[in-house]
Amino acid sequence: METSEPPPKTCRCGHSRGHHMVSADPEYTPWGWVRLVVGISTRPTKIKYRCRRCDQVVESTTAGADLDSYY
Repeated sequence: METSEPPPKTCRCGHSRGHHMVSADPEYTPWGWVRLVVGISTRPTKIKYRCRRCDQVVESTTAGADLDSYY
């Protein structure tokens, strides 16, 4: 019996998370923004992947591995 993966989430334009037109927008806590302004790196709380053409959020994640890549 085959198990197929669900198709990747896409925006109205048809772009998925890995497409070059999709950018990651990290979200920080207020204290995290203070740390960034001072020059201290901080880990985001959430990452939204947004299409640059239609401005639609394709996917959002709070997975630790994804958050660590933007730390």
